[in-house]
Amino acid sequence: MAANWDAIDRARQHVITGFWIAIVNNKSKNMKTPIPIANRIQKIAQSCCLTTIALLSTIVTISTLPTIAQSQPAIKPKPSQKIRWKPPIPPSSLGIPGNRAQGGGTRGCKPYQGIAALVPLSPQNIPWGRTTSNRPTVWLNVPQGLAKDLPIEIAVREQNGKPIAKQLFLTKSSISSGAIGVSFPTTTLLQGDRIYRWEVSLYCDSQERVDRPLVVQGQIQRISAPVKLTAAKTDLETTQIFAENGIWYDAITQMGNRLVTAKEPELTTAWSELLAAAGIKGIAPIQHWSGLK
Repeated sequence: MAANWDAIDRARQHVITGFWIAIVNNKSKNMKTPIPIANRIQKIAQSCCLTTIALLSTIVTISTLPTIAQSQPAIKPKPSQKIRWKPPIPPSSLGIPGNRAQGGGTRGCKPYQGIAALVPLSPQNIPWGRTTSNRPTVWLNVPQGLAKDLPIEIAVREQNGKPIAKQLFLTKSSISSGAIGVSFPTTTLLQGDRIYRWEVSLYCDSQERVDRPLVVQGQIQRISAPVKLTAAKTDLETTQIFAENGIWYDAITQMGNRLVTAKEPELTTAWSELLAAAGIKGIAPIQHWSGLK
């Protein structure tokens, strides 16, 4: 501000100096047609005042701009949306207890003993969840990865064990450690409000397929989609709606399918939050599941 006051003082001195010079010049001119001194002073004063006002306006503007810029509030980053999982109340007819891990398998299945279903456990210790899809996806954790040309079968049954659909395929190439998704067979037709059993079987010894495969299993129930789902605009919002309505299979699939192709930090965090909220920890990155045939 000191520099600004110096400029104002110089402008004031300029006005005074110009005023006296004008008086002296008026006296030295031809006295036959003298300009009245009062008029001369008035014109000079007006000119000088306009100049001074312009200078002052510029000074005030320059000195004020930083203050205005500093007074504007800083833009705060939008907080990330945290996934809130709300476990539903399971039906009383879930059946016998189980767990996320596999069972059975021949000696060739030893490398895959760590495979487990990414499904929350019910109070009865049963991997169970809900879906709105007619052909949902089951997600598995494969900490040792999968070998090339490994026969894998997914089967869907009624709760009483009656077969509904099944599909067999081979891994097109080896798959790294991580989480993978296996979709229900294309012929699956799930009815609403009914409970089904699913099984993913790995035939680790391709030459001994008649032997016992390694099996990972769980249960699933189809329900109607939430009304507010139509208002979701992003994958994160869609996941949140599924999660807060206790629709596990759709919530994890929404995140998983997106992360297969888009490694976005926000979605990766949401994926970890969703699994942790359901009591599932230590999951490796999602692997591309298109390598199946």
